[in-house]
Amino acid sequence: MNVANRINRVLSILSIVSQNQGITVDELAAKVDMKPRTLMKELDFISLVGKPPFKPDDYVDIYVDNRRVFVEFDQKLNRPLRFTKPEAIAILLSLELLDPEVDMASVQSLKKKMENAIKNSVDQYTPLKEMVLLDNPTRLVSEYFSIIREAIACHHKIKIDYYSLNKNQTRPRIVRPYLLNKNLGNWYLTGYCELRRDLRTFRFERIQSVENTGKQFKYPVDFDALKYGKEQSPEKFSGKYEVKIYFDSYLAPWIREEWPSRVTDSTENGVILTTYCDSFEFSSRLVLGSSPHARPLSPEKFVTKVETEARKIIECMEKTG
Repeated sequence: MNVANRINRVLSILSIVSQNQGITVDELAAKVDMKPRTLMKELDFISLVGKPPFKPDDYVDIYVDNRRVFVEFDQKLNRPLRFTKPEAIAILLSLELLDPEVDMASVQSLKKKMENAIKNSVDQYTPLKEMVLLDNPTRLVSEYFSIIREAIACHHKIKIDYYSLNKNQTRPRIVRPYLLNKNLGNWYLTGYCELRRDLRTFRFERIQSVENTGKQFKYPVDFDALKYGKEQSPEKFSGKYEVKIYFDSYLAPWIREEWPSRVTDSTENGVILTTYCDSFEFSSRLVLGSSPHARPLSPEKFVTKVETEARKIIECMEKTG
């Protein structure tokens, strides 16, 4: 029996006994579809429910007297959870920092309840969120999150306008959405792109628009969303060019954090980032924007592009100077 099934069985036993104090062992065994001998072993296990080191009767005192089963719960389990005022305020402020892709209706409902619970603990004329300066996330989060999530659940194709940083262009695509995955604070959509005729991962903030087409697709039986989400990382680029960039020790910690699986140590006390792309737009911007702490290594076409753009920048600065 797996953990989930055993937990359900334990909760079922506790519920039945608490509502039928003194129920016989045989009656209880019949209700939970167990043999009396097996049930007695389960009752011994339930008596150890609690916190480490799991002493008997810590939270649940379940016992058998004259072949009848009784249960008593710890006092802490007999009343609703109560927050202290600082705890309630902390939770309310934390709600302000939630990503908007969560169920905002539920968040607003919870915020209202928390505000009502602590309205007498501070100046009632000043809204709580105006009393504390919050460092709200600046990361762009798409407003189309709920549309995509619904399309995944219903197996509906979606039409998106997607901006490719590598190619510096926006193109419409028909996507069969399989998975939403969050990594390093950013959301990604994985699905079958009918334009590329292959599985693709799209960075959420580059999705310019979303439309649910209402057209269903057959979910692939060989696609394991949980396994894919663990094995794939958004820093894996795809494309015909293998690009290598050197970053010195000043930027090395940031590069390691942003692209952990694509970084190797350099003999020059820095790191080398390896990416794959169809054009050099993103990679050249990355090098020029990181100057003088980065330089292109390969391929030669990439090195030439960076050098050409660097000369243009110098010429532009000389004219304006």
